[in-house]
Amino acid sequence: MIVGVDIGGTKIAVAGFRAEPGGARRRATAVHTLSTPAREGGEAIVRAVVDAIDVIRGGEPLAAVGVGTAGVVDQDGGITSATDAISGWAGFPLRAALVRALDAPVAVVNDVHAAAVAEATAGAGRGARGLLMVTVGTGIGGAVVLPDGLRAGATGTAGSVGHTELALPPGLAGRRCGCGGVGHVEAVASGPALEQTYRERTGMARTLREVDAAARAGDAVAEEVIAEGAAFLGRALAGAQALLDVEVVAVGGGVAAIGERYLAEVARAYRAAAMPGPSTARVRSAELGVDATVTGAAVLAPA
Repeated sequence: MIVGVDIGGTKIAVAGFRAEPGGARRRATAVHTLSTPAREGGEAIVRAVVDAIDVIRGGEPLAAVGVGTAGVVDQDGGITSATDAISGWAGFPLRAALVRALDAPVAVVNDVHAAAVAEATAGAGRGARGLLMVTVGTGIGGAVVLPDGLRAGATGTAGSVGHTELALPPGLAGRRCGCGGVGHVEAVASGPALEQTYRERTGMARTLREVDAAARAGDAVAEEVIAEGAAFLGRALAGAQALLDVEVVAVGGGVAAIGERYLAEVARAYRAAAMPGPSTARVRSAELGVDATVTGAAVLAPA
């Protein structure tokens, strides 16, 4: 059995897969989820993953494991940088620890990179000549899959659209990103950023879900905030596409769950800013949802 693992700040998801011709993976078990022991550090997470894999395989031989994880991942499968959602995660040698614990081949990539591989092979980008995927939620993550496979980059940060800098209007230009940078698209287009913008313009603290509901009910400020965030993202994607020129741009994450009007505004701003060739790329919703990371991780497992 091949196992795909998704390690996040709040939950770990694990599923078993069978190899199919051409490197595809067919899920063979239900997805097993458990809470991440985030405050206990890397070794506790490794123990939790090993225990979950034992549950999934039920005594069946383990062929290989693929892991998609929060944090920036280097070429050796170690975590080079991460938020404080998981204590001590930055610097943890995840792949080496899992190989020791499982005595099986292990691949480790960033979680959005894994999700993009799944979307490229079985989701929004299947059959396309390359995919740029972006997930818009608490932060903005991205990944690039070309026809010959994932491009994680020399330092594991390829596709980080959320950390590109935009020319912003005066009221937003000083926004600081979670990475410490100023003027990054994540600082104005992520879920928390949209909540902050709405609060600044109305004096009311509302969750993104509440801002979305207000927009649907005709609140002009809420409509403006959501459209503005979508437009910022579309412009950033156009800049990335000047370098990549892939056939599909897939948009996922909690903010994208706002729906078609959000995606339509992303696409409108993208096409307005993109070069003539890349402007023809299909801007689509990601299709695989919460299963994307475990599926992509299994595709990348070294079996």
